[in-house]
Amino acid sequence: MDLQLLEKALDEIAEGQLAKIVAFHLMGEPLIYPHIFTAIDMALTRGLNLHLTTNGSTFHIHPHHRQQLIASGIPKVTISLQTPDPVTFIIRGAPPKLKPEQYFDGITQYVRANLAAPNSPTRVHLKFLDTTPHPFLVPHKQMHVVEGKAQMQQELTAWADRLLDGYVERPSDDDLRQRIARHKPGRWQVIELTPKLALETFPLDSWGNVESTDVVPAKFGYCNGTSDQAGILYDGTVVPCCKDYDGQIPLGNLRNHSLTDILDTQQPACGLRQGFNRFQVTNPICQRCMGADTSQKALLRQAGSIAYFKVYNPIMKRLQPGWGEV
Repeated sequence: MDLQLLEKALDEIAEGQLAKIVAFHLMGEPLIYPHIFTAIDMALTRGLNLHLTTNGSTFHIHPHHRQQLIASGIPKVTISLQTPDPVTFIIRGAPPKLKPEQYFDGITQYVRANLAAPNSPTRVHLKFLDTTPHPFLVPHKQMHVVEGKAQMQQELTAWADRLLDGYVERPSDDDLRQRIARHKPGRWQVIELTPKLALETFPLDSWGNVESTDVVPAKFGYCNGTSDQAGILYDGTVVPCCKDYDGQIPLGNLRNHSLTDILDTQQPACGLRQGFNRFQVTNPICQRCMGADTSQKALLRQAGSIAYFKVYNPIMKRLQPGWGEV
């Protein structure tokens, strides 16, 4: 995305107070964007609550990124670790020159440096993929990364020890173990280690059934696309959610219309939102995303989407402020 278009988007979001959170991440690695630190500064000078999600690969490949990110003052950085050991690292399809220990060391050095920086306000979340089955998600295929309470707690403990090694304000071993022991498998959870560092687990999703050949389409259900979230692709195309990373549901283009106009008055967004408010799934892309590879799974996913967004999600946000944020 060219900076002029990004500036237009940020200006409108800031002036209209259109979003509680602005996230630099829509199925891509933001730290390889050539103007990323200029973009971060543009967002922060406009008073936006900016979150950045990265896979952390550039922390080794471009070590200067670590200090630049710390100096930027960004409120939150999420490191999508997902594959926390050398065996599962292979799943990522990482560049051949980036070895597992180099990748893990780059992340470790960034987190430790941020903890040690007294003027950095950045809260870092290290995100782990939990492949324990989840009743609302019903993934279309089996994948084994970290599964079950014992294995996840082992990984969380190992990474907590690694990241906090030498940190003077490190919680006691007993305190850390007690916090990690509260983890429950198959759920989105945040375990705070320090005010500036948390471990986050999230369950495996089918990611819109992108890899499935045969999908039973959804006919009913609910999604918060266009109501609580929307995305802007590199060319200015506005999409309803982060899963539409290739613009299959174009709601409009920021080059030709304002974001408010696209989301609040134009038919694509309004029609999609009105359908979801009636628990109707009419768009074929959404039908595929919310469906499954069997009729039974599809029925469970559709009913689960309503239960998740209308019951589970609001309860968790009341109990744990900030729960579910990107």
